[in-house]
Amino acid sequence: MFPAKDDAAVRILFSCIPTEGHVRPIVPLARALAAAGHEVTFATGADREKDVLAAGFLHVTAGLSEHETRGPAAMQRRELESIPIDARRRFGFSRIFGLVHAPPKLPELLALLRSRPFDAIVHDSGDLAAPVAAAALGLPSINHSFGAMIPLSILELAGELVEPLWRGQGLEPEPYAGSFRGLYVDISPPSFAWEEPQGASIRLRPFEQESDEVPEWLAQLERPLVYATLGTIFNAPALFRPLLDGLDEVPAVLVTTGRNVDPDSLKPVPAHVRIERFVPQAQVLPSCAAVVTHGGSGTTLGALAHGLPLLLVPQGADQFDNAARCKRVGAAIVLRPDEVTPDAVRAGLRRLVDEPSFRLGAEAVAAEIALMPTPADAAAAVEAHIAAR
Repeated sequence: MFPAKDDAAVRILFSCIPTEGHVRPIVPLARALAAAGHEVTFATGADREKDVLAAGFLHVTAGLSEHETRGPAAMQRRELESIPIDARRRFGFSRIFGLVHAPPKLPELLALLRSRPFDAIVHDSGDLAAPVAAAALGLPSINHSFGAMIPLSILELAGELVEPLWRGQGLEPEPYAGSFRGLYVDISPPSFAWEEPQGASIRLRPFEQESDEVPEWLAQLERPLVYATLGTIFNAPALFRPLLDGLDEVPAVLVTTGRNVDPDSLKPVPAHVRIERFVPQAQVLPSCAAVVTHGGSGTTLGALAHGLPLLLVPQGADQFDNAARCKRVGAAIVLRPDEVTPDAVRAGLRRLVDEPSFRLGAEAVAAEIALMPTPADAAAAVEAHIAAR
């Protein structure tokens, strides 16, 4: 727990979905608020406790763990397989976050807020229980994005699914599942905007905390280096095979499988490919020439912040939207699931490296990101929002 510096300090609860892609993006703002003297506590699944403590914050278990949600979330995804790929996200976001995560988390979140004095809630955009809890206790809330803003049509459907949670607290459901009842913190660059937040907002430069010294083995990999990852959810070993087979023309490739996938499951592996479960992006991206990825928000924004062109192989969730945004700004080549073959990967990567337009497109987005407000700027906006309430 960070000690308060003065009487103006407030107690802020950070509530988030228990996956890396939802926890990591909100840590910079939490650190900035803590540095300003405020007390910050995280409420999320039990399996994120180690990460939260390592970041320097108190952790309180609220809601299901990532492990507990994998089965129900996978079941929801299987039920969506009969729907065309481009239509799945609207239902996938709403069902997974509105039906799997929110109902079991809300009572635990309410119990926590009633047992300890908090002045405000910061929640990631997937945590649909937090706006209900904040409204029930009359607390200001801040919605922190984990990527580009969730489309309004998706939030409308999510609002319908969590309506019983609002009425169960004697509340009239707020528009868009309560996503814009307070300040909105947007970590996506202006060129990624399809719609505007329905209220006050501030952008926040997406970045990963600088890591410790780069491992010796990473520094010794040949250049140019290509980084390949499928994140932590859509990372089945079979999906890596066409990527590995198509990355045979570059001097060196670093592949990260995610902590839940054994690197040995990808064998056989060519000699120029190094496979690890996890390497901090801040260590890898400065050495890269291009990134091959599924289009998850964290990897996509991280690559663009370094001006790196992308070969995107979206699988689900927000990845198709992110791919469309990257293609629109000229920073990426996109392969849909039925197009991912070794030949297509090979040809796509060759174009990324040989044609300057893709790097120029990525560098234009990097310039946008460099001008976005810092965590300290966003923390000041959060302070003002809380004070006004």
